[in-house]
Amino acid sequence: MRNFVQKSSCIVAVLALAIGASACSPGDGPQLAAEGKGSVSKAAASKTSTEAAKVQTAENRAAAAEARARAAEAKIQCEKERQEASNRGAVVGGVTGAIVGSQVAGDGAKSEGGAIGAVGGVLAGRQIAKKDHRC
Repeated sequence: MRNFVQKSSCIVAVLALAIGASACSPGDGPQLAAEGKGSVSKAAASKTSTEAAKVQTAENRAAAAEARARAAEAKIQCEKERQEASNRGAVVGGVTGAIVGSQVAGDGAKSEGGAIGAVGGVLAGRQIAKKDHRC
């Protein structure tokens, strides 16, 4: 829509310039106006094509900037989800490791076995959760 409005305004400006040139011409105006229209329209067409190219370039740059912003936003969201998964993995691994460690430990070392199992479970659970959630 914006592009259409800009092109329309350029066309209106060219027509107004051509009409203004013919209205201000001297007595032999039709001949001069006819000669002037060709040069005015060529200059206006050149100017509008240059302006259209500039507008197109600016729109392309804006679209690229929006795409980069969306990609950065998606990356941030992915990293946030990865961290949440890592935290959940650490909790699940720690609890599971503590239970398994206390069951495997000898009769007098249930607490130490649970602590060692919890630490090992946290480390393993965190790494497994990170591995499963790639950005």
